[in-house]
Amino acid sequence: MKNIDIITLFPEIIEGYILSQPFAKNISPEVNIEAHQLRDFSPYKHRQVDDKQYGTEPGMVLMPEPLSNAVDFIEKKRKNNCYKILLSPQGKLIDTKLINSIYKKPNLIFVCGRYEGVDERFIEEKIDLEISIGDFVLSGGELPSLLILEAMSRFSPGFLGNEKSLLNDSFGNNFKSSLKGPVYTKPNDYKGRKVPEVLLSGDHKKILEWRKEISTARTKKRRDDLINWI
Repeated sequence: MKNIDIITLFPEIIEGYILSQPFAKNISPEVNIEAHQLRDFSPYKHRQVDDKQYGTEPGMVLMPEPLSNAVDFIEKKRKNNCYKILLSPQGKLIDTKLINSIYKKPNLIFVCGRYEGVDERFIEEKIDLEISIGDFVLSGGELPSLLILEAMSRFSPGFLGNEKSLLNDSFGNNFKSSLKGPVYTKPNDYKGRKVPEVLLSGDHKKILEWRKEISTARTKKRRDDLINWI
């Protein structure tokens, strides 16, 4: 059993997603996901979890004690075999390789930051990896954690109708470090725009060659920062 625990001030955001279709229907029964209300672990009056930051800058910071208590509770429950991740704009930029690596961990704890951030002492004490989903800032780590959860779920057996779909995704095994090319379905002719003949040929070798060629061309046009990796 793989356990994914998410520490957040807004568990309803997480629960709303994991209970929705098609996620709940397709996620492996071997994966258990739980959201934990950070305030439940506060030792302070009124379940306080944040306070003004030291220095001259404005804004509130999540305090170390409630976060540490939450992690300790989960690790005891999971028998300490947990890899702890903080969602942060200062973290390592996520990609398919990192997602696959994270998914292979037996148990995961995601810590969702809020406000101006998380007290650095908690990060130093407990966090194994900080992850960013891009060079922009959100109000909290809930949506980034769900994005990573969605990406990881595709590695879960049975989540995809056809496991080979992973191979042909952008950055999948067939298109490493490149974007996926165009896809088509019926009708063959849509307002004079026809499906490329090679896709109707039934020649799998030629189709794969065409897909790789068109994938490279699309990557050069849209993500030239990836060209050195192709």
